[in-house]
Amino acid sequence: MLDYIGDKMDALDFDGDLNLNWDKEAHVIELEYTMTVTTDQEYQIQNQEGDVAESGEVSYDDAVLFYDKTKINGDDYKEDYLTIIPFAGKKGIDQATVDGFFEYFQQVLDDGESDLLDFVDGTSEGDEFAVQFDQDALDAAIAQQPAPKADVFYAYPKY
Repeated sequence: MLDYIGDKMDALDFDGDLNLNWDKEAHVIELEYTMTVTTDQEYQIQNQEGDVAESGEVSYDDAVLFYDKTKINGDDYKEDYLTIIPFAGKKGIDQATVDGFFEYFQQVLDDGESDLLDFVDGTSEGDEFAVQFDQDALDAAIAQQPAPKADVFYAYPKY
């Protein structure tokens, strides 16, 4: 499971940073991403930590949580992540879910980088920035995977 998710992560076309963190005790895997844009516009932007950035480089980071639904309640963590994706204990996660997620996540990253650049250049309409994630679009991407992928499971790693 960890290797398959890592391979899919490595295949993403993304200029930012991606990290995979495995918490063995909690039975969760975090996929962290950081997107960074540079602009020569004059601005003051308050980042996620409350610090003010002035011109130059702006970074945005967030994460996706893959969690063992037999061990924890994912809803307890929903507000802390871009999205949460359950897996079935030691059985792991099916290939359709992982493949559908990464197909949709590529679009999320592409749109997010573009939106972040618009935000720091002052061409967006909002005064706050956040990467947009559509659960229905994710569900559709998973549903569009070939049926046999739903029967292929990548087991939770042993340690």
